[in-house]
Amino acid sequence: MSAITSEDSILAIIDRHFPSEHPRLVLGRGDDCCVLATGEALAVSTDLFMEDVHFRRSYFTPEDIGWKALAVNVSDLAAAGAHPAGFSLGLALPRDASTELVDGLFAGMAELAGPLSLPLTGGDLSVADRLHLCVTVFGDITPATSLRRRNASPGDLIFLGGRIGLARVGLKVLEAQGRQAMAVYPEACAAHLRPEPRLRDGMRLGALQAQQDGRISLMDVSDGLARDLPRLLGPLGADLTLPAPHPECLSWAASQVTDSREAAELALKNCWLGGEDYAVVGTCEPRLAATVMTLIPDGAVLGRVTDDGVLRWNGHTASVEGFDHFAS
Repeated sequence: MSAITSEDSILAIIDRHFPSEHPRLVLGRGDDCCVLATGEALAVSTDLFMEDVHFRRSYFTPEDIGWKALAVNVSDLAAAGAHPAGFSLGLALPRDASTELVDGLFAGMAELAGPLSLPLTGGDLSVADRLHLCVTVFGDITPATSLRRRNASPGDLIFLGGRIGLARVGLKVLEAQGRQAMAVYPEACAAHLRPEPRLRDGMRLGALQAQQDGRISLMDVSDGLARDLPRLLGPLGADLTLPAPHPECLSWAASQVTDSREAAELALKNCWLGGEDYAVVGTCEPRLAATVMTLIPDGAVLGRVTDDGVLRWNGHTASVEGFDHFAS
Protein backbone atom coordinates (compact mmCIF):
# COMPACT_ATOMS: atom_id res chain seq x y z
CA MET A 1 0.00 0.00 0.00
CA SER A 2 1.36 3.40 -0.97
CA ALA A 3 0.95 6.34 1.39
CA ILE A 4 -0.47 9.66 0.24
CA THR A 5 2.27 12.26 0.52
CA SER A 6 0.45 15.48 -0.44
CA GLU A 7 -2.68 16.96 -1.99
CA ASP A 8 -0.76 17.12 -5.27
CA SER A 9 -0.44 13.34 -5.27
CA ILE A 10 -4.23 13.09 -5.02
CA LEU A 11 -4.70 15.65 -7.79
CA ALA A 12 -2.37 13.63 -10.01
CA ILE A 13 -4.62 10.58 -9.52
CA ILE A 14 -7.68 12.67 -10.37
CA ASP A 15 -6.03 13.92 -13.56
CA ARG A 16 -5.36 10.33 -14.66
CA HIS A 17 -9.05 9.48 -14.50
CA PHE A 18 -10.66 12.83 -15.41
CA PRO A 19 -9.12 15.17 -18.01
CA SER A 20 -9.24 18.84 -17.04
CA GLU A 21 -10.38 19.77 -20.55
CA HIS A 22 -13.86 18.86 -21.73
CA PRO A 23 -16.35 20.28 -24.26
CA ARG A 24 -18.58 21.37 -21.35
CA LEU A 25 -15.76 23.17 -19.54
CA VAL A 26 -15.01 26.75 -20.59
CA LEU A 27 -12.48 26.78 -17.75
CA GLY A 28 -11.58 23.47 -16.12
CA ARG A 29 -10.14 22.43 -12.77
CA GLY A 30 -7.20 24.30 -11.30
CA ASP A 31 -8.67 27.78 -10.94
CA ASP A 32 -10.76 29.20 -8.09
CA CYS A 33 -13.92 28.30 -10.00
CA CYS A 34 -14.52 26.24 -13.09
CA VAL A 35 -16.70 27.73 -15.82
CA LEU A 36 -19.33 25.31 -17.09
CA ALA A 37 -21.10 25.83 -20.42
CA THR A 38 -24.82 25.39 -19.75
CA GLY A 39 -28.08 25.50 -21.61
CA GLU A 40 -31.28 27.33 -20.77
CA ALA A 41 -31.39 26.24 -17.13
CA LEU A 42 -29.39 24.10 -14.72
CA ALA A 43 -30.58 21.29 -12.46
CA VAL A 44 -28.40 20.93 -9.34
CA SER A 45 -28.34 18.23 -6.65
CA THR A 46 -26.00 17.41 -3.75
CA ASP A 47 -25.64 14.18 -1.76
CA LEU A 48 -23.37 13.08 1.05
CA PHE A 49 -21.87 9.58 0.96
CA MET A 50 -20.34 8.83 4.35
CA GLU A 51 -18.47 5.84 5.69
CA ASP A 52 -20.42 3.74 8.21
CA VAL A 53 -23.55 5.72 7.40
CA HIS A 54 -24.03 5.02 3.68
CA PHE A 55 -21.35 2.38 3.12
CA ARG A 56 -18.82 0.16 4.85
CA ARG A 57 -15.36 -0.48 3.48
CA SER A 58 -15.62 -4.05 4.80
CA TYR A 59 -17.76 -4.97 1.78
CA PHE A 60 -17.60 -1.96 -0.57
CA THR A 61 -14.50 -1.88 -2.77
CA PRO A 62 -13.04 1.58 -3.46
CA GLU A 63 -14.43 1.30 -7.00
CA ASP A 64 -17.91 0.52 -5.61
CA ILE A 65 -17.72 3.57 -3.33
CA GLY A 66 -16.74 5.88 -6.18
CA TRP A 67 -19.43 4.51 -8.49
CA LYS A 68 -22.25 4.74 -5.95
CA ALA A 69 -21.27 8.17 -4.61
CA LEU A 70 -21.74 9.54 -8.13
CA ALA A 71 -24.65 7.28 -9.11
CA VAL A 72 -26.94 8.46 -6.32
CA ASN A 73 -26.50 12.03 -7.53
CA VAL A 74 -26.98 11.18 -11.19
CA SER A 75 -30.20 9.44 -10.13
CA ASP A 76 -31.52 12.84 -8.98
CA LEU A 77 -30.85 14.24 -12.46
CA ALA A 78 -32.81 11.31 -13.90
CA ALA A 79 -35.78 12.13 -11.67
CA ALA A 80 -35.71 15.75 -12.87
CA GLY A 81 -35.52 14.83 -16.56
CA ALA A 82 -32.13 16.54 -16.84
CA HIS A 83 -29.15 15.81 -19.11
CA PRO A 84 -25.90 15.41 -17.09
CA ALA A 85 -23.48 18.31 -17.51
CA GLY A 86 -20.80 17.96 -14.79
CA PHE A 87 -20.10 17.25 -11.13
CA SER A 88 -17.90 18.52 -8.30
CA LEU A 89 -16.55 16.51 -5.40
CA GLY A 90 -15.71 17.25 -1.79
CA LEU A 91 -13.48 14.40 -0.57
CA ALA A 92 -12.42 13.88 3.05
CA LEU A 93 -9.89 11.09 3.54
CA PRO A 94 -8.76 9.38 6.75
CA ARG A 95 -5.09 9.91 7.54
CA ASP A 96 -4.29 6.25 6.82
CA ALA A 97 -5.79 6.42 3.30
CA SER A 98 -3.61 4.94 0.57
CA THR A 99 -3.06 5.91 -3.04
CA GLU A 100 -4.71 2.59 -3.96
CA LEU A 101 -7.88 3.66 -2.15
CA VAL A 102 -7.94 7.04 -3.89
CA ASP A 103 -7.18 5.52 -7.30
CA GLY A 104 -10.01 3.03 -6.82
CA LEU A 105 -12.48 5.73 -5.84
CA PHE A 106 -11.79 7.72 -8.99
CA ALA A 107 -11.68 4.63 -11.19
CA GLY A 108 -15.22 3.76 -10.04
CA MET A 109 -16.44 7.30 -10.65
CA ALA A 110 -14.82 7.43 -14.07
CA GLU A 111 -16.39 4.11 -15.03
CA LEU A 112 -19.84 5.67 -14.56
CA ALA A 113 -18.98 9.18 -15.74
CA GLY A 114 -17.20 8.17 -18.95
CA PRO A 115 -20.20 6.86 -20.93
CA LEU A 116 -22.19 9.90 -19.77
CA SER A 117 -19.44 12.32 -20.90
CA LEU A 118 -19.72 13.79 -17.40
CA PRO A 119 -16.72 15.97 -16.46
CA LEU A 120 -15.34 16.45 -12.95
CA THR A 121 -15.37 20.23 -12.58
CA GLY A 122 -13.47 20.56 -9.28
CA GLY A 123 -14.07 20.34 -5.55
CA ASP A 124 -12.12 20.22 -2.31
CA LEU A 125 -9.88 17.86 -0.31
CA SER A 126 -9.58 17.43 3.45
CA VAL A 127 -8.88 14.90 6.18
CA ALA A 128 -11.44 13.35 8.54
CA ASP A 129 -11.80 10.43 10.91
CA ARG A 130 -13.56 8.42 8.18
CA LEU A 131 -13.95 8.47 4.42
CA HIS A 132 -16.60 11.00 3.36
CA LEU A 133 -17.66 12.16 -0.11
CA CYS A 134 -19.95 15.04 -1.03
CA VAL A 135 -20.96 15.18 -4.70
CA THR A 136 -22.79 18.03 -6.42
CA VAL A 137 -24.06 17.23 -9.89
CA PHE A 138 -25.27 19.61 -12.61
CA GLY A 139 -27.64 18.92 -15.48
CA ASP A 140 -29.17 20.79 -18.40
CA ILE A 141 -32.92 21.24 -18.27
CA THR A 142 -35.70 23.43 -19.66
CA PRO A 143 -38.97 24.48 -18.02
CA ALA A 144 -40.90 22.31 -20.48
CA THR A 145 -38.86 19.14 -19.84
CA SER A 146 -38.44 19.64 -16.08
CA LEU A 147 -40.07 16.87 -14.06
CA ARG A 148 -41.01 17.42 -10.43
CA ARG A 149 -42.88 16.00 -7.49
CA ARG A 150 -46.44 16.86 -6.42
CA ASN A 151 -47.69 17.30 -9.97
CA ALA A 152 -50.39 14.61 -9.89
CA SER A 153 -54.19 14.70 -9.93
CA PRO A 154 -56.71 12.05 -8.80
CA GLY A 155 -57.13 9.45 -11.52
CA ASP A 156 -53.56 9.74 -12.81
CA LEU A 157 -51.68 6.48 -13.25
CA ILE A 158 -48.72 5.61 -11.02
CA PHE A 159 -45.81 3.85 -12.72
CA LEU A 160 -42.45 2.40 -11.75
CA GLY A 161 -39.19 2.13 -13.66
CA GLY A 162 -36.69 -0.32 -12.21
CA ARG A 163 -36.74 -2.85 -9.38
CA ILE A 164 -37.75 -2.33 -5.77
CA GLY A 165 -36.72 -4.33 -2.72
CA LEU A 166 -33.65 -5.93 -4.30
CA ALA A 167 -31.10 -3.45 -2.93
CA ARG A 168 -32.63 -3.77 0.56
CA VAL A 169 -31.97 -7.50 0.43
CA GLY A 170 -28.45 -6.76 -0.80
CA LEU A 171 -27.82 -4.51 2.18
CA LYS A 172 -29.13 -7.09 4.65
CA VAL A 173 -27.06 -9.98 3.32
CA LEU A 174 -23.90 -7.90 2.86
CA GLU A 175 -24.20 -6.67 6.44
CA ALA A 176 -24.64 -10.25 7.66
CA GLN A 177 -22.17 -12.10 5.42
CA GLY A 178 -19.88 -9.54 3.78
CA ARG A 179 -18.92 -10.01 0.14
CA GLN A 180 -19.44 -13.76 0.47
CA ALA A 181 -23.14 -12.98 0.05
CA MET A 182 -22.47 -12.14 -3.60
CA ALA A 183 -22.23 -15.86 -4.41
CA VAL A 184 -25.84 -16.48 -3.34
CA TYR A 185 -27.43 -13.06 -3.95
CA PRO A 186 -25.45 -11.61 -6.88
CA GLU A 187 -28.16 -9.30 -8.25
CA ALA A 188 -29.24 -8.07 -4.83
CA CYS A 189 -25.65 -7.23 -3.87
CA ALA A 190 -25.02 -5.52 -7.20
CA ALA A 191 -28.21 -3.48 -6.76
CA HIS A 192 -26.90 -2.17 -3.45
CA LEU A 193 -23.25 -1.72 -4.39
CA ARG A 194 -23.63 -0.37 -7.93
CA PRO A 195 -27.09 1.07 -8.64
CA GLU A 196 -27.77 2.10 -12.24
CA PRO A 197 -29.25 5.61 -12.52
CA ARG A 198 -32.39 5.72 -14.69
CA LEU A 199 -31.20 8.64 -16.80
CA ARG A 200 -32.74 7.46 -20.04
CA ASP A 201 -36.15 7.14 -18.39
CA GLY A 202 -36.04 10.67 -17.00
CA MET A 203 -34.87 12.31 -20.22
CA ARG A 204 -37.44 10.45 -22.32
CA LEU A 205 -40.27 11.35 -19.94
CA GLY A 206 -39.19 14.99 -19.84
CA ALA A 207 -39.22 15.10 -23.63
CA LEU A 208 -42.66 13.46 -23.70
CA GLN A 209 -44.05 16.02 -21.26
CA ALA A 210 -42.77 18.83 -23.48
CA GLN A 211 -43.98 17.28 -26.73
CA GLN A 212 -47.47 16.42 -25.47
CA ASP A 213 -47.91 19.43 -23.16
CA GLY A 214 -48.61 16.74 -20.59
CA ARG A 215 -48.59 16.33 -16.85
CA ILE A 216 -45.94 13.95 -15.53
CA SER A 217 -44.37 13.78 -12.07
CA LEU A 218 -41.27 11.80 -11.19
CA MET A 219 -38.81 11.11 -8.38
CA ASP A 220 -36.14 8.54 -7.65
CA VAL A 221 -36.82 5.89 -5.04
CA SER A 222 -33.97 6.19 -2.56
CA ASP A 223 -35.71 5.69 0.79
CA GLY A 224 -38.34 3.15 -0.31
CA LEU A 225 -41.82 3.48 -1.80
CA ALA A 226 -43.29 3.67 1.70
CA ARG A 227 -41.51 6.95 2.40
CA ASP A 228 -41.04 8.32 -1.11
CA LEU A 229 -44.59 7.97 -2.47
CA PRO A 230 -45.98 10.53 0.03
CA ARG A 231 -43.21 12.89 -1.12
CA LEU A 232 -44.28 12.34 -4.71
CA LEU A 233 -48.03 12.65 -4.14
CA GLY A 234 -48.29 15.24 -1.36
CA PRO A 235 -51.77 15.17 0.18
CA LEU A 236 -53.12 12.67 -2.38
CA GLY A 237 -53.43 8.92 -1.90
CA ALA A 238 -52.90 5.82 -4.01
CA ASP A 239 -54.30 2.36 -4.72
CA LEU A 240 -51.38 0.14 -5.69
CA THR A 241 -50.56 -3.40 -6.72
CA LEU A 242 -46.88 -4.10 -6.19
CA PRO A 243 -45.02 -6.07 -8.87
CA ALA A 244 -43.92 -9.63 -8.09
CA PRO A 245 -40.74 -9.61 -5.98
CA HIS A 246 -37.44 -10.52 -7.62
CA PRO A 247 -36.51 -14.22 -7.14
CA GLU A 248 -33.62 -13.24 -4.84
CA CYS A 249 -36.06 -11.29 -2.66
CA LEU A 250 -38.25 -14.39 -2.45
CA SER A 251 -35.23 -16.57 -1.68
CA TRP A 252 -34.12 -14.22 1.10
CA ALA A 253 -37.64 -14.10 2.58
CA ALA A 254 -37.84 -17.91 2.55
CA SER A 255 -34.60 -17.97 4.57
CA GLN A 256 -36.18 -15.78 7.24
CA VAL A 257 -39.46 -17.59 7.88
CA THR A 258 -40.58 -21.20 7.41
CA ASP A 259 -44.16 -20.67 6.25
CA SER A 260 -44.37 -20.08 2.48
CA ARG A 261 -47.29 -17.65 2.75
CA GLU A 262 -45.45 -15.62 5.39
CA ALA A 263 -42.38 -15.61 3.17
CA ALA A 264 -44.35 -14.28 0.20
CA GLU A 265 -45.84 -11.55 2.39
CA LEU A 266 -42.41 -10.67 3.82
CA ALA A 267 -40.96 -10.37 0.30
CA LEU A 268 -43.75 -7.99 -0.71
CA LYS A 269 -43.34 -5.92 2.46
CA ASN A 270 -39.61 -5.73 1.74
CA CYS A 271 -40.45 -4.29 -1.71
CA TRP A 272 -42.76 -1.72 -0.12
CA LEU A 273 -40.18 -0.61 2.44
CA GLY A 274 -37.27 -0.79 0.00
CA GLY A 275 -34.40 1.65 0.35
CA GLU A 276 -31.39 2.29 -1.91
CA ASP A 277 -33.45 1.17 -4.93
CA TYR A 278 -32.71 4.15 -7.19
CA ALA A 279 -35.66 3.17 -9.34
CA VAL A 280 -37.99 5.95 -10.49
CA VAL A 281 -41.64 6.27 -9.57
CA GLY A 282 -43.97 8.72 -11.24
CA THR A 283 -47.47 9.67 -12.28
CA CYS A 284 -48.99 10.62 -15.61
CA GLU A 285 -52.30 11.53 -17.16
CA PRO A 286 -54.17 8.42 -18.38
CA ARG A 287 -53.84 9.57 -22.00
CA LEU A 288 -50.04 9.34 -21.70
CA ALA A 289 -49.87 5.94 -20.00
CA ALA A 290 -49.38 3.78 -23.09
CA THR A 291 -46.57 6.01 -24.36
CA VAL A 292 -44.91 6.12 -20.93
CA MET A 293 -44.84 2.33 -20.84
CA THR A 294 -43.21 2.16 -24.28
CA LEU A 295 -40.53 4.61 -23.09
CA ILE A 296 -39.77 2.47 -20.01
CA PRO A 297 -39.45 -1.08 -21.39
CA ASP A 298 -39.07 -2.67 -17.93
CA GLY A 299 -41.65 -0.37 -16.37
CA ALA A 300 -44.86 -1.33 -14.58
CA VAL A 301 -48.14 0.41 -13.83
CA LEU A 302 -48.60 0.29 -10.07
CA GLY A 303 -52.06 1.80 -9.74
CA ARG A 304 -53.90 5.11 -9.60
CA VAL A 305 -53.79 8.34 -7.64
CA THR A 306 -56.74 8.84 -5.28
CA ASP A 307 -58.11 11.94 -3.58
CA ASP A 308 -58.46 10.50 -0.05
CA GLY A 309 -54.83 10.82 1.08
CA VAL A 310 -54.58 7.12 1.95
CA LEU A 311 -51.89 4.78 0.58
CA ARG A 312 -52.99 1.20 -0.09
CA TRP A 313 -50.87 -1.61 -1.54
CA ASN A 314 -52.14 -5.11 -2.28
CA GLY A 315 -55.10 -4.51 0.01
CA HIS A 316 -53.03 -3.12 2.90
CA THR A 317 -53.58 0.35 4.30
CA ALA A 318 -50.00 1.53 4.55
CA SER A 319 -48.24 3.73 7.06
CA VAL A 320 -45.34 5.99 6.10
CA GLU A 321 -42.25 3.93 6.82
CA GLY A 322 -38.99 3.50 4.91
CA PHE A 323 -35.62 4.97 5.77
CA ASP A 324 -35.04 8.23 7.63
CA HIS A 325 -31.60 9.22 8.96
CA PHE A 326 -33.16 11.07 11.91
CA ALA A 327 -35.95 8.65 12.85
CA SER A 328 -35.65 7.17 16.34
